[in-house]
Amino acid sequence: MTSPAPRDIWNQIARSDPLAGPSQVPEWLDCACHAEGWTDASRLYELSSGRRVVAPMVRRTLVPIGGLPALFDTYASMPRGWSVGGIVAPGGATAEDVMAVVPDLASTPGARILIRPDFSAAPVWVDALPRTFCSSPRRCSETRQPTYILDLDGGFEEVWKKRFGSKARSGIRNAQRKSEAAGLVIECGSSPQLVHDFYDVYLRWLDRRAYERHTPRAVARWAGCRREPFRRFETVARVFGDRSRIWVAYLDGVPVAAAYAVYHGAIGMGWRAFSDRALAGTLRTHELLQVRAVEHACLLGCRYFDMGPTGGVAGLEHVKRRFGGVAHHAPEFAWEQIPLSRIGQGFIRVRRRVELATLALPSLRSGQKS
Repeated sequence: MTSPAPRDIWNQIARSDPLAGPSQVPEWLDCACHAEGWTDASRLYELSSGRRVVAPMVRRTLVPIGGLPALFDTYASMPRGWSVGGIVAPGGATAEDVMAVVPDLASTPGARILIRPDFSAAPVWVDALPRTFCSSPRRCSETRQPTYILDLDGGFEEVWKKRFGSKARSGIRNAQRKSEAAGLVIECGSSPQLVHDFYDVYLRWLDRRAYERHTPRAVARWAGCRREPFRRFETVARVFGDRSRIWVAYLDGVPVAAAYAVYHGAIGMGWRAFSDRALAGTLRTHELLQVRAVEHACLLGCRYFDMGPTGGVAGLEHVKRRFGGVAHHAPEFAWEQIPLSRIGQGFIRVRRRVELATLALPSLRSGQKS
């Protein structure tokens, strides 16, 4: 094993993996390190058969104090917010690759090692992991949620006619007519101005959520900017250039919706999308921008468009299915010395209960008044 993985070999292996996506190439890892303080911990494995595979991986310490042992380090392939990692291998990852690599990953000193394989390799990981669990003294946990993948075989015309549902096509046509009548303008690129306008829409989306959840606007913005820092999107746009695309919809010069996608090889990845519903109204800007991102993926010759997970939100699942997305299991594996996953899940449960209680306050108050 060699770490960090030599860039020339990694690039060579990524080119030979037919479904290596944008989050599995060296530039993406460099963006995560530059934008958010991760350290390159990628690994090149040379197997006894002569086969070489790469695990894109980054490292960060939980307690950033010099001299502390590696016990407090966390590893991720890739971190949450940075899509997937896993293994990049010639012809795609195999069960033998996973079984050869996992013992080393699981025995890495650190508080947690988090692995999030891509949708195409997920079945291989799910099948191979049970045979390697006993190889590590650590507790290994697995969680799954669906991610939605659109098959682009046949190009955009085929996708439009056979993958998009009839209601989706009708809705898009209506949205196009309404947007033209309203004077909606859509711009595309990866310029610094588009990044700023994209983030402006995100901040107003946070404001809307704060209003709906009856939480202070300043608190919502602080948490949202920590979760999705501006530097993340600015860095990817600068490093990936034309391989990243930001679509921004404007009404009277004001950005009202934005979508961010990144492309590499056979994979287009819908990374983020937000809209200001108060300004966009009924124009269905999100769907218009989604179509643009899918059409661009077809133009580049991509085989699949990754619409991403939904977080269990029924409305998002409905929209992604309507646009031809097929649910694939997206597993996440964690080897932990400290039960960070359990702590994190507990925090999420508490936060949701607080949010639900907060959302219920207005109805309770109105009931008391009546």
